[in-house]
Amino acid sequence: MSLSDRDIFSLKQGWKRGFGDDDAFVDYFFAEYDSEDTRIVRRNEAEEIIAQMHYFIFDDESCGDRGCYIYGVTTLPEYRGHGVAQGMIEECMELLRSRGVAYAVLIAENDTLCKWYAKMGFVQLWHEIAVTGVRDGMNFAMEDRSLNRGMYYMMKPGLKNFASSIRIGC
Repeated sequence: MSLSDRDIFSLKQGWKRGFGDDDAFVDYFFAEYDSEDTRIVRRNEAEEIIAQMHYFIFDDESCGDRGCYIYGVTTLPEYRGHGVAQGMIEECMELLRSRGVAYAVLIAENDTLCKWYAKMGFVQLWHEIAVTGVRDGMNFAMEDRSLNRGMYYMMKPGLKNFASSIRIGC
């Protein structure tokens, strides 16, 4: 379903509330990396967007399979704690399975989020993860690398040696 200009404005406002990024970054992200094929949204009863997540599927040469980077999962504060984000993650995992993706990775911003993702089956990575944009080298990870709590979710048992450096593009 195509989003209206008002919906895109709502996504941007939700992003800023969730992550505190400035207008320049938010406008840049949505202009360069957002698309119908790389996002999941949730709406309330009034059809207002209350949550969003973004994902990027890529070919991983290190393991010869497909991976996915999950990014920008946020719910408006007044809707948190009701399973909205968990529902988006579950929908994303089903979508990835249907597309033959072997694993998903993400960066949890803090220990609380690490625990939350772990309840859904994500496991702490044993290596650092670097995620950059193909066209422009944009850093999708935390500037302070010590905060990059990478986690993965395996959809194909036995997969080894998946990427520690991911380049995404649309």
